[in-house]
Amino acid sequence: MPVIDFPNIASDTPLWLALLTTFIAAMSGALRGRDPGRVRYDIIGILVFAFCLGVGGGVTRDLLLGNTPPVVLREPAYVVAVLAATVLVLIFGRFIARDGWVFLILDALTLGLYAVIGAQMAIEYGLPDVGAIIVGFAASLVGGIIVALLRGDTPEILMPGTPYAILSILGATIYVLTDQFNATVAALLCVGSVIALRIITVRWNLRTPSVRTIGLSSDHDTP
Repeated sequence: MPVIDFPNIASDTPLWLALLTTFIAAMSGALRGRDPGRVRYDIIGILVFAFCLGVGGGVTRDLLLGNTPPVVLREPAYVVAVLAATVLVLIFGRFIARDGWVFLILDALTLGLYAVIGAQMAIEYGLPDVGAIIVGFAASLVGGIIVALLRGDTPEILMPGTPYAILSILGATIYVLTDQFNATVAALLCVGSVIALRIITVRWNLRTPSVRTIGLSSDHDTP
């Protein structure tokens, strides 16, 4: 019986998969810029948001690891993917629901893939497990943080709500702990667990609680 040779999406990420990840993340960024709110952005603003989310994670990963110039500057296809995502949102953005299930799954897919690729590259660069988890965590979240700051908002990962940063840390940790056995299986476990847990947290409306002030009694409250 022939043995099926699955590609190692961690150490040998196919270019099409990396570009798809960038494309989906860039769509998310462009949609955030297109959302109606207290500020309306022009085409350049939406494009900046798309770039921040589309390639922000990869650039952060490369800078942390000293892999310079970042891959996005050496491979023009990434820029094309971001531009294509921006054009798609500008034309069809009104019909794309950011809170729909399809986009939710795609968003979770990018979160898991950025965590996997970041953690794997950190391992290849000789970082210990904790360092690899931090790189995977940063690669999957920094783009969203930059977009939130540019919009003048507090990043969602800092506030009570549906777990997101926790899923990133969990996914990167799963990969790092299982990579020593089989990198491909570890990558699939990481991405699969992030997608499944993202769906579960949204489906059951599981939210992180706010931290309340500790040690203050109502007797000491000032009127």
